[in-house]
Amino acid sequence: MSALQSKTVTASELIDRTEALLPGIAERALRAERERRIPQETIDEIRAAGLNRVMQPVGWGGFGLDFDAFFEISWRIASACGSTGWVYSVSTVQNWEMGLGSEQAQADFYAGGDVLSCSAFNPRGARAESVNGGWMLSGRWQYASGCLHADWAMLGAIVPEFTGPILLLVPKSDFRVDDTWHVSGLRGTGSNDIVIETPVFVPGHRFVRPTTEAAPGKPQPRRGAYRAPIASVAPWGVVTPVIGMAQGALNAYEAATRTRVTAFSGKPVSLMAGAQMRVSEAAASLDAARALARQDICEIMESGGSFSNDDRVRIRRDHAYIVNLCYDATMLIARAAGASSLFEANPIQRFMRDVHAGAMQVVSNWDEQAESYGRVRMGLEPNGQSW
Repeated sequence: MSALQSKTVTASELIDRTEALLPGIAERALRAERERRIPQETIDEIRAAGLNRVMQPVGWGGFGLDFDAFFEISWRIASACGSTGWVYSVSTVQNWEMGLGSEQAQADFYAGGDVLSCSAFNPRGARAESVNGGWMLSGRWQYASGCLHADWAMLGAIVPEFTGPILLLVPKSDFRVDDTWHVSGLRGTGSNDIVIETPVFVPGHRFVRPTTEAAPGKPQPRRGAYRAPIASVAPWGVVTPVIGMAQGALNAYEAATRTRVTAFSGKPVSLMAGAQMRVSEAAASLDAARALARQDICEIMESGGSFSNDDRVRIRRDHAYIVNLCYDATMLIARAAGASSLFEANPIQRFMRDVHAGAMQVVSNWDEQAESYGRVRMGLEPNGQSW
């Protein structure tokens, strides 16, 4: 843990607040899945504890902490409920991304106080027309995790004024949610489609460029992760909760196995070497995943902005590798848990499906990141989509 802290709260205090919320979040996890949204009580508790403001700019009511604090909060929440951890994580990283926006954009975004947001980065379904003072925006965006609770949406679009996609900031009054999220895993995230049928006006200041490279005439962002390449930083928003989901599966397996007996002999499963070995292997994998993540995040925060191609592709490799470790550990646990773990009330099967869904996120594609890293190590140019 770094020494970073805001004027009002330390990372350790926020972690303690997180730990206090975990039993309630876990108790509501099945409800989140059945209702395909995060229970309002959970949203209210996270807000009341200030957890969503961990990386929010201090000038707009946030604590101004960095990714090390976020990491420790996020994986813990996901260990209680994968969907809650996922929605928390992506919204909190978006608060960090708002630090890349203009003061006017931040003033609009935070005008309502305690903000929750969602995002949909793929600009393929967007239609943005440049007009006097901004853009007229319409279209459909998929996979907007947390959109049922969001005050704002950050929507990917391609506009003539910028090279590459930007994120346009749209208040909830200007979009509707299309109920499309009928899926096998991460059901509670409510990652539905956002739809804008009649074009809405987005003022020209209301955007965020998904890059930490300074725009012409704008000073380089100030501190820590703001000085790292965006592709090295933003993926922690979907990698971190997968670590927590896998830990949740291990926690559930340990708790069940301590009192479980075999069907015919009545022998305690806790005395069997196989169960003990599964716990050891899964725990070692998750310890390794957390250690690698903490090492990379510390490096990102302390780098001072100097990243070689080797650094960039290595960190992207690690994003994908960490998810692989968590996926394999979870499947190991699920197979060892026995048929009783298949019941809806057993959290192991839910964590298994949630990890499977989380591992499908495009930034965690192992083949792409492994190839790109290997190319650089062989003296070639990287070829990943985002590094």
